Amino acid sequence: MRRYTYNGEEGRYYPTLGITPEPGKRYSLEQNPGDGDWTPPDPEPTPEAPAEAAEAEQKQESSDA
Repeated sequence: MRRYTYNGEEGRYYPTLGITPEPGKRYSLEQNPGDGDWTPPDPEPTPEAPAEAAEAEQKQESSDA
């Protein structure tokens, strides 16, 4: 679950979430409600592809020698 910051107006109720969020507070949500009132967290880093990881490891071994 990711944490989103609510930037909307005070007093709005989200029936599907079962909350009345407070502006500026962060909430753990399955997904962004998509109404423009939520700021998503920074994107999670994407894992390296296996070939890129092997190449990086090879470069590290070369520089250690």
